[in-house]
Amino acid sequence: MIPSSTLLLLQNISLILLTSLSLGCSALSGTNLMAERYLACPMDSVWSSSLETLKAYPVTVKDKTQGLIETGWRVGYVEGRGYGLLQREGMGEKERSQLTLMLKPLEKNIIRLQLAERRQHWGFRGGSRIYDWYPVEPSQQEMDHILSNLTKKLEAEGCFVES
Repeated sequence: MIPSSTLLLLQNISLILLTSLSLGCSALSGTNLMAERYLACPMDSVWSSSLETLKAYPVTVKDKTQGLIETGWRVGYVEGRGYGLLQREGMGEKERSQLTLMLKPLEKNIIRLQLAERRQHWGFRGGSRIYDWYPVEPSQQEMDHILSNLTKKLEAEGCFVES
């Protein structure tokens, strides 16, 4: 038998989910990719697990009162596209990504988590700026990886994560 407090919590989360789905996905426009989750968990647990999950990134902003974590750019090398008639390799093709994580308490122990990624590619462009950073589509695979790790940490602490 499920306790009535748990049933009430699940009903509230379901109501929040239905409301957010009816509002649409206007936040997904542009070159950012945003993911949203609803958590039934204390804010302190979500905050510490989020920081632990993002430790591979250089965190530049940690504002717990605003529920904001921002990272600097994390750079990694990638296979580049060839250029020119002979399809020569680029010089140091790489991508970088930057994350913004927002935590907003909705009710006691119910938190909305929003994670957004910006991604840029360093490569051959031609013209006066032969090599430069330019925006590319964010990585759904990277976002899924981060959210999966965070979900595992929170579920190990007894939290409920709606995905």
